[in-house]
Amino acid sequence: MRHGQAEYAAPSDELRPLSESGQEQARKVAEQLRDIPFSGILASPYLRAQQTAETVRSVISGPGITTTQSIVPEAVPNIAVDQLPDQGNWLLVAHMPLVGKLTSLLVDGVVSADVPYSTAMVCELEMELPGPGMAYLQRIFTP
Repeated sequence: MRHGQAEYAAPSDELRPLSESGQEQARKVAEQLRDIPFSGILASPYLRAQQTAETVRSVISGPGITTTQSIVPEAVPNIAVDQLPDQGNWLLVAHMPLVGKLTSLLVDGVVSADVPYSTAMVCELEMELPGPGMAYLQRIFTP
């Protein structure tokens, strides 16, 4: 999942909060995810990703949020894949360009092309284990 729309003004990129529109986007997508039994939520430490993850968690009455540095915007997709849990049904809340590159790596096996993500968009992937070319795109959720 890409975080919801963020405000442009903030002391740093890491501190950019969700805009009102971004909060609503996250809520709308969370409503669509309500019936998916998540094992956990992995989120970037950036404020907008944390706020998106918390919105989803509260709407779906979901599991806890685990914060990880491996999914910040400039993260390397091959390294991020190695940090994904081997079991369970996890929601990842991160940023472009990482979510696009990570989806490309998991589905196509290469990081050659970004999958375009609008704000608060979710691509549901199915895979036995996380690895290059191991995933199948199941559904896309948008606000």
